[in-house]
Amino acid sequence: MSERGVGVVERELLDRARDAEIARRRDYYARLELVAELDRAAVAEVTGDRGTVRLLQAQWNVDHAEAKRLLDEAGDLVARRSLQGERLPARFPCTAAAVAVGAIGPGHVVVIRRAMARLERVDGLGVEDWVEADRFLAEKARQMSPAGLTALAKALVAHLDPDGEAPPEGEDRRDELHVVRRRDGRLDFKGSLHDPADAEVFLGAIDPLAEKLGPEDTRSLERRRADALKEVVENADPSSTPAGDDSAAGDEPEPALIPQPRRPEPATKPPARPSGSGRVLLTLTMDHRWLQQAVGHGVLDSGALVHPQSVRRLACDAGIIPMVLGSRSEPLDVGRQQRTAPDAIRRALVVRDGGCAFPGCTRPPQRCHAHHIQSWLDHGDTAVENMCLLCRFHHQLVHHGHWTITMIDGRPWFTPPDWINPDRQPRPGGRPRAVSWAGGAVAAA
Repeated sequence: MSERGVGVVERELLDRARDAEIARRRDYYARLELVAELDRAAVAEVTGDRGTVRLLQAQWNVDHAEAKRLLDEAGDLVARRSLQGERLPARFPCTAAAVAVGAIGPGHVVVIRRAMARLERVDGLGVEDWVEADRFLAEKARQMSPAGLTALAKALVAHLDPDGEAPPEGEDRRDELHVVRRRDGRLDFKGSLHDPADAEVFLGAIDPLAEKLGPEDTRSLERRRADALKEVVENADPSSTPAGDDSAAGDEPEPALIPQPRRPEPATKPPARPSGSGRVLLTLTMDHRWLQQAVGHGVLDSGALVHPQSVRRLACDAGIIPMVLGSRSEPLDVGRQQRTAPDAIRRALVVRDGGCAFPGCTRPPQRCHAHHIQSWLDHGDTAVENMCLLCRFHHQLVHHGHWTITMIDGRPWFTPPDWINPDRQPRPGGRPRAVSWAGGAVAAA
């Protein structure tokens, strides 16, 4: 679709859709106000119900969980009364104001309440910081989907409480793999990897091999991952000698007797792909001071936090590519020399954007393209300052021309079309990161 294709009829429909969503969100807040009023007036005592939750269940024919959620949200977002009858602001006044005007919806409220509840348990966090977190999250919720806000809230909590959320060292002790061979030869298995770093390595090995091989590849994601796992196993070398064991050194392996397959090979097989290229490249970002002191946490591309001891352990058995942000140690600008991003630029984009840079998108880096903000064909340079990571969908969306990208302070900002935001207010893209706010506290942006 092109810009000239959005005519008067389409714009009218888009405006009606936006107005309908705003009205729905305002009705949702009016519903919370009604719940608060029912609770404040103790109506349940008159009707004989066991509290406001039970009253809502009977009155609206909803489940207990929904009735309790509505009462809890009303307690956080609706203005209160003191014992003397004075009007008090809502516990989360900025979030309440955003919901009241229809700027954010129930999904955003769930994310903000979860983050604020987590911040309440952070030792040493001042009341001013807690209030500022409400303001910050409510402001960002106006620009992001609940999924994008979730990543932002996680970054905020992780920065305000760096030791609180990282999983403890030794999580792999709970790893398990259950394998059952059926009578017909079928193999059933299920398992779990608890260490986020191990999970990242596993997906790093499987998912690149599970990519579609072209438009003719109609396999489901589950089937492609199963085929990828078989490919990894088939390429394994069981005859290799473990480190420190030279008992079989120099011995020629016995020829294996390969039985005929029990079933004939299928008539059609998916196109062959190149074999793997060695060990998985694991990208993990961590403050160098934290790494030296074994405190804080590392961050994987997926956003998962890793215990500092796990980071140090991985560093003992990995190819380390140090990256000092802002340094000139790697060529991060090759100008017009080449169109595709070299490895150094791609690594810098991964550190900066963390995956698809489009606001709210959670696609990991390995599923993203390196996009030129000013097209290379229009004399744009192949440089970090002129590039960002975009997943396939958002890459196509940007190339339609409705969304525009501008670099501000070294980060990509995305300006939506006027039918999404009449003011066309730019939205920050890329990985949520820490910045200072007034009063000395720290948040994510």
